Amino acid sequence: MRLLLVDDEIRLLEGLRRSLRLERPEWHVATAASGTEAFQKIQSEEPFDMLITDMLMPGMDGSALLRESQRVAPGMVRIILSGHAGIELIQSCEASFHQFLAKPVDPDRFIALVDSFAAKEDTPSMSRARQLVAGLDRVPSLPSLHRGLSCLLREGHPSIEEVLAIVRLDMGMATKILKLVNSSYLTLAAKVTDLTQALELIGLDLLKQAVLERGAMTAAQSLHPSGLDLAELWEHSAQVAQMASLLAAAEQVGQEEASHCYTAGLLHDVGRVVMALDPSLDYHRVLSESRRLDAPLPLLELEAYGTTHAEVGAELLHLWGLDPRLCDLVAGHHGRIHCTCGSIPNCILKCADLWSSSQASENPFSDGYTPPGDEPQPCLARWMPVLGGHAQGLSADH
Repeated sequence: MRLLLVDDEIRLLEGLRRSLRLERPEWHVATAASGTEAFQKIQSEEPFDMLITDMLMPGMDGSALLRESQRVAPGMVRIILSGHAGIELIQSCEASFHQFLAKPVDPDRFIALVDSFAAKEDTPSMSRARQLVAGLDRVPSLPSLHRGLSCLLREGHPSIEEVLAIVRLDMGMATKILKLVNSSYLTLAAKVTDLTQALELIGLDLLKQAVLERGAMTAAQSLHPSGLDLAELWEHSAQVAQMASLLAAAEQVGQEEASHCYTAGLLHDVGRVVMALDPSLDYHRVLSESRRLDAPLPLLELEAYGTTHAEVGAELLHLWGLDPRLCDLVAGHHGRIHCTCGSIPNCILKCADLWSSSQASENPFSDGYTPPGDEPQPCLARWMPVLGGHAQGLSADH
């Protein structure tokens, strides 16, 4: 792991470097006392895996450094470490950073954050997934939903419920709001996955500023050239979220886990959007091949790109600081479905995804599969009638 620490407070810079060297001597840690010096190192030295920068510095400040670094080294993880940056400044460069840490930072928390990225480098598929997502600044919204939210925010004083009714249908809006609310400049005690709670914490004034003034959410005009029908995908994702919520209620898993299930359902295929947005991938070819051969899409993705849309989506959520449990649900939604898997939410998401896929006439999302050799799928057999009949309860034990 190669890190670049940037701060004009020399003592803080050296303190962080010493802590990292003591705890993780295998990491290469470089430092820079200004944005200009840091940018020169990024351009001239061996690529860095992570940039950790202060915001308020003379000359090239952190905001400018983040934007330029994203342009020349899009695969680098970009972290803000600052104690004086206001919300205005944070919002101005929100599309250029992945996570925010407030000073004074707890050394253990700081090392744990870097560790979470270093660990995933050991997995080739997740390392490849990071290359695909690190340069992405936002997930686009469905144009009709984006227009609806913009009009609602312009018209005066909408309620949280009115805004939530739109956001709960759009993975682009949902991911952006969850990224904003989980930035630690809001000083939260725990990660937030519930969209109602996220909107209440952000507040509609801040959301209006982000959408109407900062352009934090943008509409995707078309993804058809990539072979992905955006409206169809959004409908599928909203349906999976609703069905996952239904099963969570039936299983009485509790409010927190039910929230994880809904949000994971809404975001489970966000990796498809990332892949469709990358012109170098020729994602249309892999999608077409999957349909022509009736072959599992994740297996073809792995063969073509070295990773899958499930891992790409999970890595995007990880980069943006979302709850690790949510990331794990998205990452694992194409694995086995088995009652001894140890995670009811995991089974719920997979079953909701398979059920939704089975409802489409042309089955455009039939990418769910069970790896060869897995045991039967009792969860799937038990829950399919519940989903089909929209029942409100289950009696069997999991």
